[in-house]
Amino acid sequence: MRLIFIFLFSIGLAYGQSGRELAVGYADRYDSLPQVSFQIAEKQLYEKAAPAPKMIFNHAGVEQDTLIIPTANDRIMLKKYDDSLGQGDGFRGWQYMGYFPRLQMHALVSHNVSEDLGFSEMVLIDSATSDRYGIVSIGDAAVELPVPSPDGRFLAYYYNHVYERNSCFIGVLAIQNGKNRLFERMSFQTKDWAVEDIRWLDNRSFVVKAYTIIGYGVQESRQYVYYTARLR
Repeated sequence: MRLIFIFLFSIGLAYGQSGRELAVGYADRYDSLPQVSFQIAEKQLYEKAAPAPKMIFNHAGVEQDTLIIPTANDRIMLKKYDDSLGQGDGFRGWQYMGYFPRLQMHALVSHNVSEDLGFSEMVLIDSATSDRYGIVSIGDAAVELPVPSPDGRFLAYYYNHVYERNSCFIGVLAIQNGKNRLFERMSFQTKDWAVEDIRWLDNRSFVVKAYTIIGYGVQESRQYVYYTARLR
């Protein structure tokens, strides 16, 4: 609840423009939906799969300490992220992560500090409607940058637990035309491994490069394994 409050509070401070503020990825919504089922895969399958498309960064502008996000309705003005020390608690600003050309969405991360602890959220801004979709994280930090399927109908994303190694959450959002573009489709959680990368194999299946950390300190190392999943 505390994290959600910070997210909504920072959105209110930063925006003030048109468009709706929506949130997707709530755990209780995923709980009522099917889970992602994984199968062991060969490393070669992952290596043959195309990496996530490169983000475009020239679709946003910067003027001093302000990010300028263009949409069809207006230009959204946001406080640029400032990570300098000595600022104390409060809203630190927005970090631009790039533009999804197929989805016509901007990706940003909002940063807050409360009681010397950092909090962040991944937010997608629809460039056609100015709607903002906050992807709810199960931890204090933002989820990793979502990876769109080749046809742009799904987004896969993950979050590795910061304080519990070898554990992760994977979420899949569906994308549709209409009033509410993003909604929960499937999810997965495990305490057996974490995620390093996700690549789509086709429009409905993807491969995960997963790892487990063994040892501690200078003896710490990663052991990799690969999994595939197909959406139902």
